[in-house]
Amino acid sequence: MKTLNIKLLTLIATYLVILLHTAAIPFSTFHSAWSIAVMYDALGRISFPLFLLIAGYISLNKNESLLSTLKTRVLDLLLPLIAWTVIYFIYNRMANGSTTAFSLLDLLSTPAYGHLWFIYTLILLFLVTPLLNTFIQHGSQQRINYILAVWFALASVYMLFDNFKETVLENHPAQIPSNIDMVVYLSGFYIIGGVVRRYKLSPKVTIATIIFILSAVLTAVMGYSLSISIGEPNEIFLFYSAPTIVTLALACFFMLLNAPLQFSRRVNLIIRTLARLSVGIFFVHMLVLETLLRLWSVSFNDYYSVLSIPGVALVSFMVSALLIYLMERVPGLKRLT
Repeated sequence: MKTLNIKLLTLIATYLVILLHTAAIPFSTFHSAWSIAVMYDALGRISFPLFLLIAGYISLNKNESLLSTLKTRVLDLLLPLIAWTVIYFIYNRMANGSTTAFSLLDLLSTPAYGHLWFIYTLILLFLVTPLLNTFIQHGSQQRINYILAVWFALASVYMLFDNFKETVLENHPAQIPSNIDMVVYLSGFYIIGGVVRRYKLSPKVTIATIIFILSAVLTAVMGYSLSISIGEPNEIFLFYSAPTIVTLALACFFMLLNAPLQFSRRVNLIIRTLARLSVGIFFVHMLVLETLLRLWSVSFNDYYSVLSIPGVALVSFMVSALLIYLMERVPGLKRLT
């Protein structure tokens, strides 16, 4: 396994999550530099697909029992999820003035804070990992390709046209996907990650880079054009399983997975350390980002946002990494990371 490449991909995916949530602020309303927000939003959208591609690449080539999967994967996410759910519930009441009642029944389907939906999706995918392992290891390549083609046709292409018809043509409000919906929409990335490793797929880095650039430009242009034409920001072309986002995520994955990386020992250590902290960074970053923006008056509504959006995301990433690094040194807090 290309360990360093996977670590770098994990590090980049973690930063892109924070970039996405930073860009979401100026993306929500039109302004003079709104096109910049669209560009960064499009790049950030591949963060969750990248996480799933990485998880599939690592997890879907092992002969694991259900008990082993539950113990080593599900519990490693479930325990910190419970703890961070409590933290974000308290934070939401204290910082945002939320009056939402704490309901264990509601929390089974609705995360305590927006970004935690991905942990729900990942846990559900881990629960079916033993079945997917069997399918990928023993299924024929023809059947695997067929399943992926069906997934792309339904969860990507059909979903795009259906959402376009409902929200643009019929002017209905966009429906929020359920946890099960998100598993269906994103499961293809998880499976593809396992398929890439099993069949040792390795497109040329140059080709992947060209496709990445073209897909990024096309995604941003389509998202911008549709939003301008209907008079409000629209995310149809920016959904995580939209066709160009699928292409963009896969191109980025292949580009970095197959890149001939050569770093100094110190840089290698930094990459491995930050990748190890990625789960904790993911959990804490919204608290850090929102607190940072309360303390630091930053405008994203001018053309300086080409620097301020990634800059704020980078500062949030660094502060989050430092917090998780320090928490790891406290025995009672280590389970949160």
